[in-house]
Amino acid sequence: ESFVVTDENRAEIYTDDTNDYRKIKIQFWYPAQTINGYKKALWLEDGLPVARALSKDMGLPYFVLDHEISIMSNSYVSAPLYNALELYPVIVLSHGWTGFRNLHTDFAEELASLGYIVVGINHTYGSVANAFDDQDVAYINYDALPDRASTPDFIDYANRLVNTYASDVITTLDYLEEINSSSQSRFSGKLDLSKIGLLGHSTGGGGDVAAAITDDRIKVLIGLDAWVEPVASSLIDQGLDIPSLFLRSGQWETGLNNTNLYALIENSAYPSTLYQIDGTTHFDFAMDYMYSPLIKVIGFSGSVNSNYLTSMLKSMITDFFNETLNNHSNSSIDPNDWEEVREIII
Repeated sequence: ESFVVTDENRAEIYTDDTNDYRKIKIQFWYPAQTINGYKKALWLEDGLPVARALSKDMGLPYFVLDHEISIMSNSYVSAPLYNALELYPVIVLSHGWTGFRNLHTDFAEELASLGYIVVGINHTYGSVANAFDDQDVAYINYDALPDRASTPDFIDYANRLVNTYASDVITTLDYLEEINSSSQSRFSGKLDLSKIGLLGHSTGGGGDVAAAITDDRIKVLIGLDAWVEPVASSLIDQGLDIPSLFLRSGQWETGLNNTNLYALIENSAYPSTLYQIDGTTHFDFAMDYMYSPLIKVIGFSGSVNSNYLTSMLKSMITDFFNETLNNHSNSSIDPNDWEEVREIII
């Protein structure tokens, strides 16, 4: 189930329309009472606009990924919420630059099956495409993050983008408060807003860090190759005061991001853990394996088997949220369970 959320307190900085307000699309995954009589959901909820935008972004002929629009997810459209629990902890999902919310459907469905309500954000103009309706599609604005090599003030652009993602998270939390107190919503009174976790990839992870440092409604955070290089130094210096887990791909073992990542971990009042997963690329944290079996051949994906890696990531993510949000003491992560995982001590 998806909703369009407009924040009339925020001007849209990525269009030329001075009267434009920030508008995002969010999608809910949640445990269902029954699926009988309900239609299975497509993986790409926004369909052809996303598939075609992806092809363009990857430099492929426009039609190459059209088959993606027929792939089914494991979810069902608008099924009733499972009613056995009084309250449900909430996880907010943020994709990276050129991503989209359904790239993390695997994590969303896993968490929903375990009793979480998951809210995936499509970050407009940072997502390849955001289809608000058939006639209103917002495609990625590449000027939001120009080429680093030819842009002297690249970090300023990057900081604006990360801050926009962070503000989208805060807008989403405000919206969740609104629907939780509304008698018109299926989620009315069901969201445990004292148990909010964030899960973000790349730019989404950087935005999550900025949001978590500035908004005390957020109780726990997981960053998947969280791009914290452009996060303001004042926030990095402040650090996090909530449990946080950072998972780093082998591809990002070296690079400019580590300076701020290490400083953030060192400055955080609450223990912050960093694990590296060897044999992986930055894109292995998303469902890029859905595009084509060729992604490993062209180096888009690392050497670790995609199904094995997805199982590993699901286990680490759910264990961490179960331990920190639901106080399941038997859910702590043991990196020794996987030979590719090693803890990085700062």
